[in-house]
Amino acid sequence: MGKESVSKREVEELLGCSVTEARFTEALKYAKKKQAYIYGRDGRGVTLQHWYLVRLTMEYVRNLAFSEFTQNLCRDVHDMEKEHPTNSQGAPASTHIITGSAL
Repeated sequence: MGKESVSKREVEELLGCSVTEARFTEALKYAKKKQAYIYGRDGRGVTLQHWYLVRLTMEYVRNLAFSEFTQNLCRDVHDMEKEHPTNSQGAPASTHIITGSAL
């Protein structure tokens, strides 16, 4: 697509933080696929510009980080629930219904 390859440094500067090589590589792979898909749908040349691919890569770095964070959080909550099972605080199994003038 673009003549110039996206550098990890460009993405890190936009994000304001460092990115692992593995996450950057995966994000760039997804960004290139999305760029090709978007260009195939609308044919606008702007989607082939270098800055556009940099922004798509940044978007995927964020998405991958959030996905990893969410998975870790869910795993941690699940592990805590296994360690400390909760007792039901709901209504007792047999409930009484009040009718008539008692309401």
